[in-house]
Amino acid sequence: MDASVSRSMILQLLVAPRESSNAVWLRVPTFVQMSTYLIIACILTLLILITTRSRKRVKLSGIHHPLRLPPIVGIPSSEIFTRPQEAYESALRDHGPVVGVWRKGRLEYIVGPEFTKDLFSDDQEFSFEDGVATVLNLPSIFRGSRFFKDVHLMISGGVIPKMEEIVDKIFPIFQRQAKEFVRQSETSGQPVDLFEHSHRCISEAMLIVALGQHHVNEQNIKLTEEVAHAIAIMTGIYQNTSPFARTFPVCWRIITWGRLVCEVILAKYCRIILPIIWKEVRSRRYKPLDNASPEQTDEEDSRDDPLLHYIARIYADGQGKVSFLGVVWLSILILAFIFASVHQTASVAVWVMFELSTRPEYLPAIREELAAVADSVDNTGAHRLSYESLRRASTLDSFVREVLRFKGDTLSLTRETTRDVPLGEFVIPKGHLVIPLTTLTHQSQSIYGDTATVFDAHRWTEGPPASMVSLNYLPFGVGRWACPGRILAIIEIKMIISTLVAIATPELEGGKYKVVDPLNITSVPPVGRLHCKQL
Repeated sequence: MDASVSRSMILQLLVAPRESSNAVWLRVPTFVQMSTYLIIACILTLLILITTRSRKRVKLSGIHHPLRLPPIVGIPSSEIFTRPQEAYESALRDHGPVVGVWRKGRLEYIVGPEFTKDLFSDDQEFSFEDGVATVLNLPSIFRGSRFFKDVHLMISGGVIPKMEEIVDKIFPIFQRQAKEFVRQSETSGQPVDLFEHSHRCISEAMLIVALGQHHVNEQNIKLTEEVAHAIAIMTGIYQNTSPFARTFPVCWRIITWGRLVCEVILAKYCRIILPIIWKEVRSRRYKPLDNASPEQTDEEDSRDDPLLHYIARIYADGQGKVSFLGVVWLSILILAFIFASVHQTASVAVWVMFELSTRPEYLPAIREELAAVADSVDNTGAHRLSYESLRRASTLDSFVREVLRFKGDTLSLTRETTRDVPLGEFVIPKGHLVIPLTTLTHQSQSIYGDTATVFDAHRWTEGPPASMVSLNYLPFGVGRWACPGRILAIIEIKMIISTLVAIATPELEGGKYKVVDPLNITSVPPVGRLHCKQL
């Protein structure tokens, strides 16, 4: 898949038949057609039976409870996937603070903001790892493994402490790509794809962070983009947009994982990136790193090393070598890093830029601030920004935080019960997802006052910063499992926005954009016809 492949093409691959096959199909003999129809009918019948059986009656796990199960509310799929905020808020308002709702063949429990603290403070009963594994369609091998803990350790120990050095290395990428992006917009006179631009910038930047500058080339950048796209599809990011995937989720997962694991992960990532990781890791002898103390690293030896070598120190044995299985595990962690750092951040960057395009009154203050905090300005008006100067850009930071609060996330966070768990006057059965309705927190008048439903980009100019989490602000989660890469994500978003608005004015045709997936606003960016007019 080339770097220029758009989101719409990906969606078409998932849900649309190939037009070129129609003519060939008409020439197939009749008896073959009939046999094929029979097979398809049998498969569809089996899928319907599987889906029907999945809606079995929910029971508690054999333990007597004085409490009762929450009411199960029937919300039509058409409302869940087109107007989820109104549908779920209405269900909670009419049936209580906890309701069960069937979605994609699975019973989920939706809770109001009064239970947010309970949900995120008790990881023994409400498992982050199990919940995320379920939502992201991850195989059962990831449940009970060290995967999520290792990802958290990898980011918090190998990335965040090096933010100053990382920004110095990757900021020129965003600046160079911004100039090309604006030039393309001016030359063609056609709308430009901001998601593609953001995806490209972050892919190249994260390749440097993960493997080092010496492994950055066009082939590896394109592969990084393709891997991020593939994992986004595999983990269900675009699943809501496919009627087949919504109706037969199990079958869709099997087909999608099988196809993309073979076509992208095995055929490309394992063929190109895995040998790089193998050669880099197996050719070195490491000073083992204490898992419990990621900060206990030899700064003089490791400060400029890419993330790969930091992870290798975690798995090095007493002789400083990483085993074969250790290298395989490192490759999986690097794969997770690519997806987590590229797709989601690129998506949010589009949200921020589109909101800024529809609210141009905020542009002068943001530009004035960037000029004030910049380390230098070249003759084209482009700013040179360091990690510290980006942190000081509080006006832009406040705008980003308000977009994250206001954009309408609904079911963006999840936990899974590890046993029958009492919650209020109800009990949630073991093995079910429990999801807070985020909009009830982000648009709560008891938290944000009378302007809770009003966009106010100056709301956070005195802090806290966009990366700081709390029970009242949930874009990155909260508590022990809050997103460890949120500081990097916000800095990357600021680099995308600042490098563009410093040299151009973003404008959306008609001053509006379209929300593609109202139920997954967190991960699926809006679409719009964006132009960048050079200053």
